[in-house]
Amino acid sequence: MDSFFSKLWEKLGEYVSDILRDKINLESTLETLEQDFSSLSNKAIDIAEAIEKAELSGKKKRKREVEEWLEQVKMIENQIRTLEREVRTEGFLRKFLIGDQAVQLSASVNKLVKQSRHFGELLVDVSKMRGEPLLTNNLFGKGFKENLKRIWNSLKSDKVSSIGIYGMGGVGKTALAKHIQNIILEKCQEKRVCLDISDEDSEDKRAARLNRAIGNNFILILDDVWQNICLEKLGDPLHFSGCKLILTTRSFELCCRMGCQEKIRVKKLHRDEAWDLFKQILEQDIALAPEIEEIVKNMAKVCDGLPLGIIVLAGSMRGETSIEVWRNQLNKLRDPSMVQDDEEDKVFKVLKYSFDRLEENHKGCFLRCSLYPEDFIIWTEPLVNEFISEELVDKRKSRRSQLDEAHSILNKLVKIGLLESAGSHDVKMHDLVRAMALKITKRKYMVISDSWSLKKILIEGDWIKDLEKVSLMCKDVIEIPDGMSMVCPNLTTLICGQQNPKLISDSFFSRLDNLCFLNLSGSKIRKLPNCLSNLEKLKSLDFSYCQNLVDIPDLGKLKKLKEFNLCATAITKLPQGLLLNFPLLEVLRLPYAMKAPVKEIVSLKCLEEFNGRVENVFDLNKYFRYRKSQFLSIFLILVFGGDSKHCNDAVYRDRGNRVDVHGCNFANEDLSVLAHDIRYLGLKDCKGLSNSLLDLFPRLNKPCSLKFLDIRHFQEIECFLDNELFLMANLEPESRFLPLSNLEEIELVRLPNFIALVRGIGAAIQPPPPQEIVFSSLRILTIFDCNRMRKLGLPSSAFPNLERIITGRCNELEEIIEVQEGEGRVVSLPKLKELFLWELPRLKSICNTTMSCDSIERIELMICPELKELPLYFDPASPSPPQTLKEIWVSKEDKEWWESLEWEHRTHSHLLQPLVHFASW
Repeated sequence: MDSFFSKLWEKLGEYVSDILRDKINLESTLETLEQDFSSLSNKAIDIAEAIEKAELSGKKKRKREVEEWLEQVKMIENQIRTLEREVRTEGFLRKFLIGDQAVQLSASVNKLVKQSRHFGELLVDVSKMRGEPLLTNNLFGKGFKENLKRIWNSLKSDKVSSIGIYGMGGVGKTALAKHIQNIILEKCQEKRVCLDISDEDSEDKRAARLNRAIGNNFILILDDVWQNICLEKLGDPLHFSGCKLILTTRSFELCCRMGCQEKIRVKKLHRDEAWDLFKQILEQDIALAPEIEEIVKNMAKVCDGLPLGIIVLAGSMRGETSIEVWRNQLNKLRDPSMVQDDEEDKVFKVLKYSFDRLEENHKGCFLRCSLYPEDFIIWTEPLVNEFISEELVDKRKSRRSQLDEAHSILNKLVKIGLLESAGSHDVKMHDLVRAMALKITKRKYMVISDSWSLKKILIEGDWIKDLEKVSLMCKDVIEIPDGMSMVCPNLTTLICGQQNPKLISDSFFSRLDNLCFLNLSGSKIRKLPNCLSNLEKLKSLDFSYCQNLVDIPDLGKLKKLKEFNLCATAITKLPQGLLLNFPLLEVLRLPYAMKAPVKEIVSLKCLEEFNGRVENVFDLNKYFRYRKSQFLSIFLILVFGGDSKHCNDAVYRDRGNRVDVHGCNFANEDLSVLAHDIRYLGLKDCKGLSNSLLDLFPRLNKPCSLKFLDIRHFQEIECFLDNELFLMANLEPESRFLPLSNLEEIELVRLPNFIALVRGIGAAIQPPPPQEIVFSSLRILTIFDCNRMRKLGLPSSAFPNLERIITGRCNELEEIIEVQEGEGRVVSLPKLKELFLWELPRLKSICNTTMSCDSIERIELMICPELKELPLYFDPASPSPPQTLKEIWVSKEDKEWWESLEWEHRTHSHLLQPLVHFASW
């Protein structure tokens, strides 16, 4: 019996111990869950705000995967709150059943965090929802046109499901594929699939996701294929009804192995076709002396009909008129030492010739672009900064002048064809051009794209001693363990990007004595090696977007440092006095979560660019007082009066002088600081402003540089300015309205008491305000979520340069433009290109008379049920609508409403109908 009770007590003791342990574990799990979700929630708020702001332009729309992610975050939040209520109210035993649920929720939160790291761009262009026409050159030659027709006929045929386009590098295969896509977009209304599956490691899951996304009746285009691709890994697309495959490759054999039913060879241009293309790239009529024209024709022959060679060679000779120069360059191209038998080497010869014609600083910048992987889309903003960092432009100039020079060089490289434009802010290198560039560097430049190659080089590569610039652009996470190092005494530039590395040991840098430029931007590194401080020749350190980096070692020995970038890291504090060790510092970028050490910053005599956060306008004043005595030309400052945990590091493509003020009280602040050469001023969640926003500006000292004004989340503001101030503009234009005359863009969002842009505009103004003063430069006006506003209050004659009006979610808005009696029958907005009206349930009138918009290109209307007419003015006798008007977008749900609109002339509806598109927004 004693044995029984002793065992019973032992079991009870174990049970109680287990319960206590479970209780502790549950509390720990719930605490961790709450912390993890708090971080996730903050990120969701930042993403939602960034999306909301970008969508106001009408050009962007959130990705579906981002929208679904935000919805999942909300669902998780509801589940967590329910769980918390159960923990507080349920009985003792029930709480331990909750433990598994908490663990599952924690796993879900971590999954959402991981998923958000692979979003890339949060939005897509609205036009890309159905596919955007790609940038293309005109197709030259009879063969190109025949191939285009042949491919299109194959796409229409039920008997052909796969098409292979093959030919040598630079012959125009990709250009042909781009033209095909543009024809498809022009002739078809189907949407393009925007799907990123780079975050999925499992081939089976990737195939399943692609399979679900693409459905039936689609065309899959694979460009620049080098090896056989198993289509099952892409979701076996060809087994779907009506689905087609187009691929481009240099290999006819690969077309066969991929089972292409139609194989189309892209041939070089004939002599006359090559000559026509050469002339077009020269951008001039060849009205030269016969002997000069003959030389030019012979140069064109050297390209042997290859479009890439023609584009680059003619681009490099553009504008040249001297016969001596042309003859000299032709002789160089005919140099027997340059003759090659291999067709690809012939292309290299032409490319190399164009490179040799560049100025030295252009050469250095061009070669620097080869440090990106093949087919990499290069964002121009960091690229031009890299040109400056590595002293490839004139280092004697100011930072602003260096940026201008770097952009000029980049534009020249694009213009002559050595780089390709990949959008308004991006460039790329043709793979042949990149191969030529790496040949020129004679193995002194290297791009390592996988961790296996890196480890092999570190172990076996004695030849790497000659390397000068290295880029580790690995997609997989790498760890460089202790004892492994790069023996590169000549290495000056090291780039470790693309989410890598995760760990770098001290030994890795131990033999890089001449390293000047270290870029770890975007890597997953958590801790920096202590030996960084021994790299005393370092001039540039870039740790931007290392989101796991929370601390930095002692860097006091880096006396030559000129650039220090910690933007978007997790670092919240610098070692005291650190910046004082960098007397030559020219560029400083700090994370917004960190309060900038203003006292140290103002002691940096060489500083020319600063990005960071201060806590109030008083500290901002300190900074600007310093600027008066120092040569500081570029700044991007956040004034944040709230909790620094909610700061996020936004990406600004335009590094113009910018100040964003969040959560501050202006009641007792000296706001004259806002007059200091600010180009962009953002005010959000602030207090202490009067009813009229422009009451703020009379206190300023003529802020003539102000171009962009963004006002959000203000309770007090009722209008932009009063009617009375219009009268004063006429009487005292010099004293009050200089700020208005330079503004190019105004955004007003979530102003609950906002009544009108100009309050009291309903009363006629005599004499009318001078157009050169009021809103004379305004190009873009955006107003959202202002629910007290009944009339927008646009003066009918005060916006001579207005190009875009965007108004949405203003529930009480009834009228946009009001014309008073005697002001004329037609309102002229001569430069208006885009008119976006979204979710305006009470809008009755855009304008109470007719609008003349001679430049209008795009109109978007969504949920404006009370609007009865579109007051566009155009000649009723004309057989076509305004020549500039390209498209009118209406939501599918509003189709019946659109058809019920009234028109001044019955023919207008018929003329506009071909331009109308119904979309699912």
